[in-house]
Amino acid sequence: MARELAGKVIFITGASSGIGAATARLCIAAGMNVALFARREAKLRELAGELDATGERVLVVAGSVERDEDIAEALEQTVQRFGRLDAVFANAGYGLCMSVMGMTDEQHHGIFETNYFGTVRTLRAAVPLLRQTADGLKHVLVCSSAASEISLPLYGAYAATKAAQDSIAGALRAELSGEGFSVTTVHPVGTKTEFFSTAGRLSNRKIEDDTPNTPAMFAQTAEQVARPIVRALRRPRPEVWPMMPVRFGLAMATAFPRLAAWAMRRQYRENVDG
Repeated sequence: MARELAGKVIFITGASSGIGAATARLCIAAGMNVALFARREAKLRELAGELDATGERVLVVAGSVERDEDIAEALEQTVQRFGRLDAVFANAGYGLCMSVMGMTDEQHHGIFETNYFGTVRTLRAAVPLLRQTADGLKHVLVCSSAASEISLPLYGAYAATKAAQDSIAGALRAELSGEGFSVTTVHPVGTKTEFFSTAGRLSNRKIEDDTPNTPAMFAQTAEQVARPIVRALRRPRPEVWPMMPVRFGLAMATAFPRLAAWAMRRQYRENVDG
């Protein structure tokens, strides 16, 4: 049976734009209360005003997933404000468009600090609060990527963080199952958000296309990713793949690694030549 979402509370990291903001919009439409967490407070407040002019159903807390104290404070405010916590969506993250050997140690550490350890911090702080809501959804969601299944040239470090997120979520799915938890990983393909423009800026590389590594027929909007996320909140599932043909394609890549290696070499040459 589908679960009722009205009145439930979700905490979303990386909520100022993209998939996080789109998910917040649909959660509000489903009747949920939403806590928005990200570094850009002005963007969060702009989104909050759009979601609920009264401010009764939205909480804004600015901070970074790189700091334990920021996450703890945000979650404490969430429970104080709404009286409960039902779901957490660990969505904060970024990408770098750089070769593996061209990245500095600082860049490698930095992307893992946000994407992987930021997820770990969020879940470590949120799970005890999810346990305390007796009639809650007890739902953990992690925004991984289709790149968790096959690494992309020039996005190797990013793909590594996404694979790491997928791995710990899979472990948690088993470890928390006896307590009635649901753990869902989200695996979008190239999505029309700030992701690639930000990756280009951080990598000192000009990227004009919203989805440069994704064929046009597979490129998605943030709303197209958010819709199955909310469906998973109603009817829990282990994984969300907003573009199922990509899932089947990656299964073929796993079954035929030589074919996958050829495709990645070709894509790399196209990127370098372009």
